[in-house]
Amino acid sequence: MQISDQHSARITKPEETKTRKGFPLVYTLLVLSFCTFAGSIWFSSYAKKVALQHQPVYERQKHRIQDEIYRLELEESTLTSVQRIRKIAAELGMVEPTEASQIIWDK
Repeated sequence: MQISDQHSARITKPEETKTRKGFPLVYTLLVLSFCTFAGSIWFSSYAKKVALQHQPVYERQKHRIQDEIYRLELEESTLTSVQRIRKIAAELGMVEPTEASQIIWDK
């Protein structure tokens, strides 16, 4: 019976060492996962802090660009108005086409 006890002890001993070797790998993966999670939390909070600091600058730039767009649209509407085009045409001695000339032009 002693032999069977020794034999059974020898079988369980390698199994115990296999499970003990597996634990450091699991703990290592757990620590790496925690570090990754903590790093992502820090990075997202830092990115939010930077975004909040730069928000007033971006808002001023946005308003300045919108004002420039409105100013250019106003200038475009005045430059392309029908009255202005007719005035320039009259200064250059151009005449408005008649209906007959438009028919000939279309052919």
